[in-house]
Amino acid sequence: MLKFVLEKEGGYVNDPNDLGKETNKGITISTYNAYRTSKGLKKQSVKYISEKEVKEIYYNNYFKAAGADKIDNPVLAAYVFDTAVNMGVSRALSFLKESNGDVDKFEDLRRKKYDEFVKARPNQKKYLQGWNNRVTDLKKYANKTFNTSSDLQSESKELYKLKIEKNVYIDDKKTSNNFTDEIKNKYKQMVQSRNRILANRKNANISHSDGHWVTINGKHILINS
Repeated sequence: MLKFVLEKEGGYVNDPNDLGKETNKGITISTYNAYRTSKGLKKQSVKYISEKEVKEIYYNNYFKAAGADKIDNPVLAAYVFDTAVNMGVSRALSFLKESNGDVDKFEDLRRKKYDEFVKARPNQKKYLQGWNNRVTDLKKYANKTFNTSSDLQSESKELYKLKIEKNVYIDDKKTSNNFTDEIKNKYKQMVQSRNRILANRKNANISHSDGHWVTINGKHILINS
């Protein structure tokens, strides 16, 4: 999910018409200054923010602060997280409460708020199309990334909890040792969980082979059964 956010937020920008002012990777200078102060570090331009700082700020200040870490539905959690980043944690929480966890209603509330922004500040109109395009792209990304079919909902949740984007397919030609044992073990547990789900379905055919190659985000690993 962070990958999507970072792609949308882009790099360093210092637009006087942007309410966030100096920004880098979607993190404003005020947020960055507050973070460094809390760590006892000297303030500096957000242009020099590190990858570690980016991940820590996004997780604590947005993902966790908006309660996305407690939401079982990964699609809804993605909406909440991205909204917290783009519109603020308080609005994300407000939309979540008002929508009662309904993704479509949450989306509608976010789009309507953009219209209110422009009405209140006409100079923000140039951003309106981009804001709405982001929501459209988020919807496509979330629905594609997370399996929302009822019979495999648990599998989707498990992948979400592991912070692994769902992109798995069989590949018996290539391999890589770039995955840590921890990731291999966690993914193995996910596969076993998925197999238990499928075993409860009528006429399910579960393979009990010694293992198979899978690819996650272009990386190939052997999962032992």
